[in-house]
Amino acid sequence: MTSRRPRTARAAALLAVCVFAGVLTSPSAQALAGDTAASGSYNFTARIDVGGVRACSGTLINNQWLITAASCFTEDPAQATSLPAGAPKLKSTAIIGRTDLTSTTGESREITQLIPRTDRDLVLAQLATPVYGLSFLHPATAAPTAGESLKGAGYGRTKDTWVPDTLHSAAFTAGAVQDTTVDIDGTPVCKGDSGAPVLREKDGRPELAAIVTNSWQGGCLGSDETRTGAVASRVDDIRAWITENTASTLNNWNLQMLTRTSTGLYHAMRNSNGDWTGFGDVQKVAGTITDLAYAADAAIKGKNYVFAVGGDGRLYEANRRPTGGWEAFRDITDEVGSKPGLTRVAVTSTGSGLALIGLASGRVYHATQDADEKWSKWGDVSAKLGVLGNATQVTTAQTSGGDTQIGVVADKKAYHATRHSDGTWSAWGHISNLPTGLDAINGMAFAGTGSNLQIILTSPTGGKKHAIRADATGSWSAFGDLGSRLGNEPTISVDAASVTRELQAAVVTADGKVKHILRHDNGKWDATEQVTGYPGTPATIALTGSAD
Repeated sequence: MTSRRPRTARAAALLAVCVFAGVLTSPSAQALAGDTAASGSYNFTARIDVGGVRACSGTLINNQWLITAASCFTEDPAQATSLPAGAPKLKSTAIIGRTDLTSTTGESREITQLIPRTDRDLVLAQLATPVYGLSFLHPATAAPTAGESLKGAGYGRTKDTWVPDTLHSAAFTAGAVQDTTVDIDGTPVCKGDSGAPVLREKDGRPELAAIVTNSWQGGCLGSDETRTGAVASRVDDIRAWITENTASTLNNWNLQMLTRTSTGLYHAMRNSNGDWTGFGDVQKVAGTITDLAYAADAAIKGKNYVFAVGGDGRLYEANRRPTGGWEAFRDITDEVGSKPGLTRVAVTSTGSGLALIGLASGRVYHATQDADEKWSKWGDVSAKLGVLGNATQVTTAQTSGGDTQIGVVADKKAYHATRHSDGTWSAWGHISNLPTGLDAINGMAFAGTGSNLQIILTSPTGGKKHAIRADATGSWSAFGDLGSRLGNEPTISVDAASVTRELQAAVVTADGKVKHILRHDNGKWDATEQVTGYPGTPATIALTGSAD
């Protein structure tokens, strides 16, 4: 589209792309002109039905919110910016993540609340209950630029089918960028595509650049128009508004992520709506650790404690306060005792304090911090339970009842022991003797979810497994394959944490990616997301959960 008239005139000249009652001659939705989307792709896309008289497309931005065009919910699309907040006037439902509408994949939810913008054709739509196992499309941080290549997916009419049964994908080119909109041209945008996502690829993953609102509908079945241009509402400049207005479904717990990269140590947070903060430089605010070798973290009483092993084997502690400020790193080597050859640490909250596990010169050590933040000296776990040859990794987690669970990778095998609340220890258990499906282990991560211990194992060849140990009985579930979720690339680091009884895990792949996954308390998994924004190449990852 080449017209450069003012936005109101241009929008009036364009045809609205909502689907009205006379078009809904089949229970299946309609699909955006272009290529049929591959099965399971674009599973953040929603087909929205408004009272059986109107249908649009939408985008899942977290477990319980869609973003779409406000004109989907108004009888007169020209009055989109006058849409009132609150429950939709007509009963509205969304089917999310269903590429083929004749299948039963994806999720279906009623839309219970609308929060519209007043400056553009855009609305947030709250789902009655959360959805699981689907991808989110996070809003972009930068505006589209003229000439930029963009993509889209929607459930509108195609060039030759009135009511197709599949999601279709699209290729667009950005045109003029206005204060609240961007012109797009390319694949025809048809009735039913209003609210469809317009996305770009950034760092190997898609992000939401805009939402389709109006089009000429050139190339659509039943239209004699030849112009294929359309208008989309920008979202890059309203991220704060989106966060503020979806806060009603947030809890006050965040996932804290710590990654050591080729350039330093960085920290970010993920809230319960799936939004990430940027990565901040920990050493810039908490002090520099010479030859930083390894880092771990745990949270208690709102503080996020960070432990760093320096190149000299000395141990340092810092913490991030609930208000967001940092207390500087301090050397606690003398408090816990010097252990030459210290290379790895793992830490977990005990409810009133912290339990710290160290690996030094092939031996495993244990220390505790009490409620007054006083440290005990290292205790020699290997002396109690036996030396495990060629130990390379340690992990730890707390389960209800006060048990501290400890894991060690040694000779490419996985071992487990428990320090009970009374201070006694169980013997090493040989996890690798269980049917894990892995010939060799190079990584292990624990997280305590109530009385259960969640465990993730990785292999040098890329295998990834998950199981649960019931603390009450000591029995293990079968090991499930995580490769289909996290990918089969070899990993160099893995960690896990419990956040409001949800398992959150992350891996660093050998080719320098950080991937995150979440298992809900009901056993359902969210789609894997690739985390970006850290400087340098990641080497290790550490996770914990804390209330902020």
